[in-house]
Amino acid sequence: MKNLKRLRERRSKVLVAIMMSMIITQGLYSSDSIIANAQEQTSNHSKSTVNHNQKRNVMYYGDWSIWGGQENFYPKDIPADKLTHLNFAFLDFDSNGNLKFTDRDAAVGAPVGQDGVQWGAANAGVLSAFQELKVKNPNLKIGVSLGGWSKSGDFSEVASNPDKRAKLVKNVLKFIEYTNMDFIDIDWEYPCDVRQPDLVDNKNDEGTPNATKADKENYIKLLQEFRTELDKQSSKLSKDYELSVAIPAPKSKVDLGINVEKLFNIVDFANIMTYDMRGAWDEYSGHQTALYPNESDPIKGNNLSIDETVDYLVDKGAEKDKIVIGAAYYSRGWDKVEKGSNNSLPGIFNKASITTKDADQTPSRGAINEAPLASGDGGRMGGVWSYRSLDKLKSKYPGLKEYWDDTAKAPYLYDESTGKLFTYDNVKSITEKTKYVNDNNLGGMIGWMASQDAKTDSSKRDELTKASKEGLFGSGKLPQNEITFSKLDVKTSISPYEEQWGEDKNGYEITIKNNEVLQESQDVLASVEKGAETIKAPKLYIKSDKALKAGDHMAGNVTYENGYTIVDLQSVWEGKNIEPGKTYTFKLKGDANISGIDLVQRMSDNGIDMYRQSILEDSEVKPPGNQAPVIHGVDNKTINIGDSFDKLAGVTATDNEDGDITNKINVIGSVDTNKEGSYKLVYSVEDSKGSKSEKERVITVVKKGEEPSQDTYDPNKIYLAGDSVIFKGEKYIAKWWIKGEDPDKSQAWEKVITPNEDGTIDYYQGMICNGGEYVKYNNHVYKAKWWTNTVPGSDASWEFIK
Repeated sequence: MKNLKRLRERRSKVLVAIMMSMIITQGLYSSDSIIANAQEQTSNHSKSTVNHNQKRNVMYYGDWSIWGGQENFYPKDIPADKLTHLNFAFLDFDSNGNLKFTDRDAAVGAPVGQDGVQWGAANAGVLSAFQELKVKNPNLKIGVSLGGWSKSGDFSEVASNPDKRAKLVKNVLKFIEYTNMDFIDIDWEYPCDVRQPDLVDNKNDEGTPNATKADKENYIKLLQEFRTELDKQSSKLSKDYELSVAIPAPKSKVDLGINVEKLFNIVDFANIMTYDMRGAWDEYSGHQTALYPNESDPIKGNNLSIDETVDYLVDKGAEKDKIVIGAAYYSRGWDKVEKGSNNSLPGIFNKASITTKDADQTPSRGAINEAPLASGDGGRMGGVWSYRSLDKLKSKYPGLKEYWDDTAKAPYLYDESTGKLFTYDNVKSITEKTKYVNDNNLGGMIGWMASQDAKTDSSKRDELTKASKEGLFGSGKLPQNEITFSKLDVKTSISPYEEQWGEDKNGYEITIKNNEVLQESQDVLASVEKGAETIKAPKLYIKSDKALKAGDHMAGNVTYENGYTIVDLQSVWEGKNIEPGKTYTFKLKGDANISGIDLVQRMSDNGIDMYRQSILEDSEVKPPGNQAPVIHGVDNKTINIGDSFDKLAGVTATDNEDGDITNKINVIGSVDTNKEGSYKLVYSVEDSKGSKSEKERVITVVKKGEEPSQDTYDPNKIYLAGDSVIFKGEKYIAKWWIKGEDPDKSQAWEKVITPNEDGTIDYYQGMICNGGEYVKYNNHVYKAKWWTNTVPGSDASWEFIK
């Protein structure tokens, strides 16, 4: 499979989302027409940006989310249709640049709620489930976050050593290729900042005890090496990759370890951790994720608000449209805070008393956490509660009341009787943040983290996620990406056979050989290599001129639709996964001619078809012995009342042994050309050895001058990625396997838009436009300034042209 071993086939495109970039000639404003050319958008990674006009709705997903502490929140539960980027948190590495799982079972072991997936199977774990999530939601890019708060201890050593740095970069690039990811997120917390491990809070915390002043320069070297190698891999695999970072918000941390201008020149976007800016470590309460500073805050001026942080980064050379600001899907809190003199905003910005103790008996100002206090596993009192659990918190402390600081644009809970205070984000504050992003042309928002969001009527945990998506993009669908994959090295051999007994004497023995060879030895890469190169939950689409049937139990469930004999192996234990180097053989009965075989994979027994590739093409295989004749020219037809119609005109029959047997065709049924209606005709023919074939057609008689329906969509038909239909007069293209969902209502279909002669596109309700596109609406032309789904001319996202 891998380019790491040999030259690879150009990557197959599962979904092509056609983007139009309008080029306007110099005489635009004086001309009656707009001259535009469609161009393929490409990335200029020498400056790193993929698409500056596109905002991002980014989300972290912690691998521990699948366990009971986060109420078994699986990838399938993520509201992925509302996100543009999803970060897998986290991937660790050692001081030599070798990768380490932070939770191996979560990453590649557990079934994570997927039907029919076994523990440790090639399609087990979060990393496999992510791939299905992306195919179902082509708006979504998935990447890996390297490091994090507790796993940044080896950055200093690796970044300082050219050989170790190169090894880490090489390993991470292998990882994202095997897992078919789209970006890398570097989460070094923090360069130049010496911190001893906090083993009370997390027994696996590495801290950053080896941080040095050289980290600031080495951080840039590390990012540049990732950028350079990502661009090489992007070119080799014909796939766009992105590079992002998570960087601190406080001025002190930025000044200590971040060369802002150089960093922003390398990355595609930077996630600013504008949360945890205040907490129980502070003597005075405050907002942990405020949009603006409040003059009443006794420690104002340290960039502990989003607005201050953004202004400071821009002054230091940051590109605004690469700045992604953060939102907290959880609380931080103090156990006892003085009320203060401001009755309208009691408690906030007031002194907190030391009243509690951490698990190691260290005195603390922190409030109780949602999870039980345990040394080594959340042993610090900090008032940390998931947003979804705030109602439980209010039930525990009935005196808590929500307040809104309209200066900071931030909510908080405060109980005057006990002094307990909790700071967090809610829908109102998220909405204010999205407005700030749009008004200031920033790059988007990032949330920590998906499992902590609250459920809505959609049954998904998406209350805050939906607020950020709709605030940034509106209520329409998100822009969609091209999904690519690497073909496996799979070979197929077919041996026709003929039996001496039974109703179906003819058939085929088909053998699938997975020719991939496993080469990785280190645990992480070996695990994801095996996952990538195993044929997972296979299904075969065998192009045949008629149905074939199962010849043995190894064929699993066999059906016939739309010219394909479909062999689904999910019901056969031996066929659930075909590992590298292994073969799988099954039999089919029947005398159909086979002209091709396509293989698809799934991440679960009943999962969506993915990664379709041909494993037998440009050849025809025929069974032994006598074969049934073939009838040609039997197609549905529409005629006018009064037209003459010969039901045998253009219809022929051929047989491999008998040759032309058109004169033996029989037809059942008739057509009344003087009466409107649909008439069914059944054609049959038999060869000299008694083999029969039969085909049906429908003749539709209409009034003269009346146009028959041009729609080609059939709700009972299976459509595959790339299939096109006409529905209600509009053309649609299928993005993936789909059946029974109307194209105008399903995300599985992409409407095909044909530009006008002047290069504009006619507006229709619900239309999504990207920055730079020209739209015609009510005989006027508008230009989209950025991504928008609003009516042209209705808001600031549009520029009136003429």
